[in-house]
Amino acid sequence: MNLDNDLKRAMRRESPPAGFAERVMQRVRSGAAPASGAEARRPKRPPLHWWRAAAASVTLAVVLGGYAVHRQREGERAREQVLRAMSIASEKVAYAQQQVRDIGSH
Repeated sequence: MNLDNDLKRAMRRESPPAGFAERVMQRVRSGAAPASGAEARRPKRPPLHWWRAAAASVTLAVVLGGYAVHRQREGERAREQVLRAMSIASEKVAYAQQQVRDIGSH
């Protein structure tokens, strides 16, 4: 299998079938849509399941976004609680150190 030869064979110039130009011009004049090809198979509007998939995607994005905000707020609240606990612990340690100093000075 030689890729170059396969490509040359696939891309070689071929003459159109007899009467091709006349058929094309007749179809253009009549305004008829092509009987085959991508244009004929393409739907005029997206099928209903596309709209459902789009709606599901938007809903999922909103829910996940809300969940992310919720998690971020929980994290901030937990951080504030840890900092407050450390502040209280620091005050307790300072108080205990002061008590030890007072006992040592008597």
